[in-house]
This record gives sequence, C-alpha cells and structure tokens, in this order.
Amino acid sequence: MKLKTMIPMLNISHIETSLAFYQTALGFEVVSDPNAISEWRWATIRSGDVELMLSQTSYLLNLTRPVDPQQSTCWPTIFYFYPDDVQALHRRLLGLGYQPTELIETIYGMREFSLQDPDGHMLSFGESL
Repeated sequence: MKLKTMIPMLNISHIETSLAFYQTALGFEVVSDPNAISEWRWATIRSGDVELMLSQTSYLLNLTRPVDPQQSTCWPTIFYFYPDDVQALHRRLLGLGYQPTELIETIYGMREFSLQDPDGHMLSFGESL
C-alpha cells in the first residue's frame, strides 16, 4: 500500500476570518460545498496543487496564540509551501499589509520566509537557490 496524497486539516477559531486570510494572502479558492461552511464550519480550499481543510474548533477561541514568528523556533507543525516565485509572494504579502518574516537565504540552499495565519499556524514559503 502507498499513500497517494495528503490534505492537512487546520483547526481554526473563525472560519470566515481564516477563509479571508487564505483567499486574500495566498490566493486559495473554496472548493467544498458552501453549505459546509455555514452548517459544519468547515471548508476545503485549493491553490494550484495544494489543498487544505479548515475546521472551526471552539476550544481555540480561548487559547493564547504566538505572535512573533521570528522569536520562536519551536513550532509543533510548520506548513512548508513551494510557490513559483517566493520573492514575488513576499512582496505581495507586504503590499497587502501582512507581516511576513524577512526573506532570507538559508545554509541549506533555500530562499524562504514565514507568516502566521490568524490562528498562529506557521506557514513557511521557499524555493531553491
């Protein structure tokens, strides 16, 4: 048996807030039935070949979230994306008023940066040098 694909499901606190972030910041589109958003507080979103599921979870509403991705290197999960142009994405996010980390060149041969979503999930973006 081989696994064919994987779609991460992110627990989120507000479905509308998260949908707005992923659509505006990263160009995701909703591909699930719109009734799932209103009835189940859940959605599948897609950008290119990447899919994520978002599931509103009430216990997240009272948690304290990390606020500075440059101050921590200990994340339970980091979602690492490979955009077609990491520099253009970084400029776009800055232009939209988001606060990604600096775009850096790493010792392991990547040009990358990170950004937190509204619930503190760490999203990293990189391309080979």
